[in-house]
Amino acid sequence: MRAFVIVLVAAFSLAGCFPPYTTHPVGTTIGFSNDPVLTGTWRAEATSADDGGKFQYYHFLPATNGSILVVVVPSIGGSSELALARLTTVRVGADHIMNLRLIAGPDSDASGQPPGTVPLLYRLDAKGRLLFFTPDEGAVKDAIKARKIAGKLGKNGTDAIVITSSGAALDKFFLSSAGLALFSVQQVTLTKLN
Repeated sequence: MRAFVIVLVAAFSLAGCFPPYTTHPVGTTIGFSNDPVLTGTWRAEATSADDGGKFQYYHFLPATNGSILVVVVPSIGGSSELALARLTTVRVGADHIMNLRLIAGPDSDASGQPPGTVPLLYRLDAKGRLLFFTPDEGAVKDAIKARKIAGKLGKNGTDAIVITSSGAALDKFFLSSAGLALFSVQQVTLTKLN
């Protein structure tokens, strides 16, 4: 099981392994737009895996270019634990998908990340909390093996799985129930503060 540095930053593990990622962002044929639901400050709910009970705060800041800057701050700790990411969002049926990419922060280097983006599905629950899901690695491997999507399989659990479908093929797949079913691993629950 992977240990996660920052849960929303899409399961980028301490070992440098990434969850499945895409060479094209999901939504290139649908169109990206800032989802106003995300704007503001959110707090991650504590889990049993929390390191010392740290809450992490997520600040979603919309940009004029259609992307969103995310600043992730721990409730305790030093500046080296600050994380920055840029994302785009797209509506896919009743759900939304974000394409996440780390960017360099004051004390961090994002050069070790994959060249693509990590897709995350997110939705609001009945209590207004924001739930995030990553694709299940086994299900993505099965979809690639069955040629439902194009991709490269990681080797021996050390290399990331890369979805290489074109933007149009990727959008078509993720508009289907089979594509949305890949997002079965819940990562984090956020509660809005403002």
